[in-house]
Amino acid sequence: MSEAVVIGVGNRVMGDDAAGPVVLDRLEGRVPASVALIESVGDATHLLETWRDAGLAVIVDAVVSGGVAGSIRRIDGMQGFPSAWRSASTHLVGLAEAVDLGGAVGVLPDAMVIYGIEIDRLEPGVGLSSTVDRAVDEVAASIAELCTSYS
Repeated sequence: MSEAVVIGVGNRVMGDDAAGPVVLDRLEGRVPASVALIESVGDATHLLETWRDAGLAVIVDAVVSGGVAGSIRRIDGMQGFPSAWRSASTHLVGLAEAVDLGGAVGVLPDAMVIYGIEIDRLEPGVGLSSTVDRAVDEVAASIAELCTSYS
């Protein structure tokens, strides 16, 4: 059991979709040892297992919702999702659906904070765009502060 878990959702080889995993890279050594850093491709059952016993789950995912690339939206995952995010995931089953499933089967953390980073490009074999790279730094700093104050 981990008191807190940070889950970076995404695909490292698909351009800006790597935002979640890259946030994890930038959190190494910046969060308490009790915080688990877990990479996920967004599979709903894997997500349920990663946050099953957590007091706090922090999730970072790339979104395509029509916003400005590099914009960041932070939401309370226990309070529901913006309607644009229901179809904004770059994954087969979106994060919103995983949270819905977790609620239905009673597998949710005590608290959930979700960061959505609006992405610019989904191209195999390219790195993060400069706007998403800056957003990743901002999100990593915010999560480091959150996890430090949570411990």
